[in-house]
Amino acid sequence: MPINADYKFFAAEAEYHQAETNAQKMKALRNMLSTAPSHKSAERLRADIKKRIAQLKDEIVKTKKQGKGRSFAIKREGAAQLVFIGLPNSGKSTLLSKLSGKDIKVAEYEFTTTQPEVASIKFENIWLQGIELPAVYDGYADSKQGRQFLSLIRSADFVVVVVREFAEIAQIQAELKKANILLRKTKRLNGFVQEMPHMIITWKEFKKKSLVKDLWKAQKKIRVRTRAGHKIAPKPIVLLEGSTVEVVAKTIHKDMVRKFRFAKIVGPSAAFKNQQVGLEHVLKDTDVIEVFMQ
Repeated sequence: MPINADYKFFAAEAEYHQAETNAQKMKALRNMLSTAPSHKSAERLRADIKKRIAQLKDEIVKTKKQGKGRSFAIKREGAAQLVFIGLPNSGKSTLLSKLSGKDIKVAEYEFTTTQPEVASIKFENIWLQGIELPAVYDGYADSKQGRQFLSLIRSADFVVVVVREFAEIAQIQAELKKANILLRKTKRLNGFVQEMPHMIITWKEFKKKSLVKDLWKAQKKIRVRTRAGHKIAPKPIVLLEGSTVEVVAKTIHKDMVRKFRFAKIVGPSAAFKNQQVGLEHVLKDTDVIEVFMQ
């Protein structure tokens, strides 16, 4: 964060992170530059913004020359959005097909997948959305559609890197880096660099049941079902790990926190069945909660 920046800079920065088009990003970046502090300690910040503006200009020019008017934005569905990437013939189509049960085109020749493939992966009482991207190759990030495909990674929750051998990872990372995407442990935006949580796997060495469970655990989320009397909701509420009863109450209705008396918990976070807890109680995956109000 810049030193002594005023609210105009922070507003422009928020606008940049929320931008969906290159035009919106460019407008926000220029606003960031015009409102950024000018003192010596902010020189690096201003240089980073100017660098990103130059990169975005190049991207806009390439897009115009290549006549790319199509967007590959995919509507988010399910408890989490997972992007599958890999080199040609890495087996990502086969893997996603096995995990989802969807018939995805698979062939022995390279570049079978030419557009993103979307499939649903079931885990117990929730679904994960899987998106397979066309194969990565040298120059992918500078290709006609490569940057649009890579933009799907930025908005996703998780990256599944499918390889035949681990030596392939370096080439994939190199292309991602060109698009300011780094494979890391958690998802966060570090300046203009998007850090993404990920898993590396070979499609020949996995057990479907255990892999789907591992993919769910990697999302760092929990499933909580609500109860009213003896009736338990079949569809869970999906929350981030560490969420409390208060988060559930707010999710159900805005007045529930104000009128809250107590909640009863059945599941892993309860010391005993129907434990009575307050708003600060931290929930765990598969908990069942019943909220009582005044």
